[in-house]
Amino acid sequence: MTQHGLIHGGDLQSASQRYGRPIADWVDLSTGINVYSYPVPEMKPEVWQRLPYLDPQLVETAAAYYGNRNLLLAAGSQPVIELLPEILHEQGNQLTALLPDIGYQEHHQAWRKQGPVATYSGVVDASDEISARLNEPHIGHLLLINPNNPTGIQYTLAQIHIWAQQLASKQGYVIIDEAFIDCAPAASVVQENMPDNLVVLRSFGKFFGLAGVRLGALVAKPAILQHMAGLMGPWSVNGPAQAIATVAYSDQVWQQAMRTKLATEQAQQLNIWQATFTRLGAQLQANTALFRSFAMPKTLAEQLHTKAANAGILIRPVPVSPSSSLVRLGNIDLTNQSHQDHCLAWLASLVNNIG
Repeated sequence: MTQHGLIHGGDLQSASQRYGRPIADWVDLSTGINVYSYPVPEMKPEVWQRLPYLDPQLVETAAAYYGNRNLLLAAGSQPVIELLPEILHEQGNQLTALLPDIGYQEHHQAWRKQGPVATYSGVVDASDEISARLNEPHIGHLLLINPNNPTGIQYTLAQIHIWAQQLASKQGYVIIDEAFIDCAPAASVVQENMPDNLVVLRSFGKFFGLAGVRLGALVAKPAILQHMAGLMGPWSVNGPAQAIATVAYSDQVWQQAMRTKLATEQAQQLNIWQATFTRLGAQLQANTALFRSFAMPKTLAEQLHTKAANAGILIRPVPVSPSSSLVRLGNIDLTNQSHQDHCLAWLASLVNNIG
């Protein structure tokens, strides 16, 4: 749980305290972070010693990686999520934002600080619903999580451009959180020439498997970038993060090999879980390169979470309604046979112990 109350995956410290198991003994499947992380390069002492003024080489490699020079690097996408509603509000558009009801909840927390929010279904393709809601006079911004974590719903570039045109007359923005797009970058809305009312958030840590680096990018028109930079202040990206990302962003050989590896393993990752979860009454909601989600009754999700935790496996239940939930499962490191065997043994024990 974060200090402001929202529960997130990857909190092994809390799980260790609650279930009395050392952190090193857990198989953590509660995030969608790549388990095959980018190899951290050696760093010169000055990377740690000097104030982290932004390295121009990092900016160049980031612009090449994302395909747009109008970007701002930050300490993860989290500070951008927190500050963006305030910026858009101060720039004059104080209309309501339309957000997915299911998805990364930090967006809701940030937008609610500026006023009420409206929601659309994050569990199904809500294209028609969104198009209709954007015609409502009080709706001024649209937030998309593309693909949605944890539901996997994803919208096309063509559809997003239609919505951007729809909101342009209101001086509204389409904000797209692309934290999980790097496995299929061709699906990204980021282009060299983008509509001025598209704002895109990108995450370094998910695909590169280095969440602790804390690096993200905001792609937007210059006025928004300048406002964001002013609120974040100097030295917003630490030196080690800059050094690592400069190398990683430019390593196209590793990037392509990793995309191929994740795509090749995607069916195998699903097959580990699907038969048992289906037998228990769950239905597949999403199968992506970095996570899969199953829909099930809330009571079953709670049982699975508890039983998995007691076995040293951390999974992520996400309530969808008072009676239903999703269970999201990150990838297993298939090069770690003990982790794989541990999960398979737990699955084998489930059917006779849940009813």
